[in-house]
Amino acid sequence: MYIQKLNFSDNRDEKLGDCLLYFDYFNSRLKILKYNVLSNDLTDEILRYAKRENLGKVIINCREEDLDVLKKAGFVVEGVINGFFRGKDAQCVSFFIDKERAQAKREEEKDKILKMCMDKLPISQPEELKEGYQLIDCGEKEIPQMIEIFKDIFKTYPSPVFDANYLKKMIKEKMLFKAVLKNGKIISIASADMDKENLNAEITDCATYPEYRGQGLLTNLIYSLENDLRKKGYYTLYSLSRAINPGINILLRKQGHHYKGRLINNCNICGGFEDMNIWVKNIIN
Repeated sequence: MYIQKLNFSDNRDEKLGDCLLYFDYFNSRLKILKYNVLSNDLTDEILRYAKRENLGKVIINCREEDLDVLKKAGFVVEGVINGFFRGKDAQCVSFFIDKERAQAKREEEKDKILKMCMDKLPISQPEELKEGYQLIDCGEKEIPQMIEIFKDIFKTYPSPVFDANYLKKMIKEKMLFKAVLKNGKIISIASADMDKENLNAEITDCATYPEYRGQGLLTNLIYSLENDLRKKGYYTLYSLSRAINPGINILLRKQGHHYKGRLINNCNICGGFEDMNIWVKNIIN
């Protein structure tokens, strides 16, 4: 499987007609971020762009009415995010330029994890944090500790969370980070990446130091994020979780998220490309 040897600093946005594209070299993919109408010619041109840049995958969350054009071009549906477009569903559609990248690995193990989530887990509310723990909204002063926990937990990560300037920009513009502190130190963290136009949010950047796992810290963080987003009028939460990691999949299922598909070799996380399970929860009042 071909992996681009480029950094986040090489990534860029580019307009093509009325489409906004994101060249994501670190994850070897081209993301179609925004569009008005997808024609056959435009779709073909987008694929030429991706092939020219040696990117392994093209991804888009598209409206239902645009599926036929994408399927004719060779895209495949990998999942759905219900309510993504202000209550209307988005189809998660991909084109694999690198055919090896379309091949999932350890499928049986991942399917066992998913079956366990679906068969045995009741929906539950988070327990109160232990005495001495504090849940906070993160601001700029927390950035050094945020970087520290991300570096300790993730060998590689799909977004530049090891970069202070990136985190400062995200906190200011579009992301809500929450953390649990013990003795003033961040021991667990999660975020909501807010799409203010479409009123959906991705729950992401979930990390807990190993010695503090199993105490419901992420459960409390995600529950708090959900409550804040519900108050803001958001329709949908979704999360892309590592399919090989039981913990995060179990957590999301317990909090009422529904499994909606699997993105094959979707991003570069923990040292290589991994499959990501799609979990979705409608939160509109």
